[in-house]
Amino acid sequence: MGSSAEPRTAHEGLHFEATEVARCIKNGQLETPLRPLADSIAAMRVMDEIRHRCGIDFPGE
Repeated sequence: MGSSAEPRTAHEGLHFEATEVARCIKNGQLETPLRPLADSIAAMRVMDEIRHRCGIDFPGE
């Protein structure tokens, strides 16, 4: 690696998400066709249901 490379972190998978966000912003897009907002919301609903069934609540809920 050259000296201009970013250091590795435990979250290097987020690099790909950040790159896609930058691409969308540059192109004036409000969401990526790779994972539309509706898909993200559906995933969050599933995760909320799992938490509910496990008895996990976050402050403010």
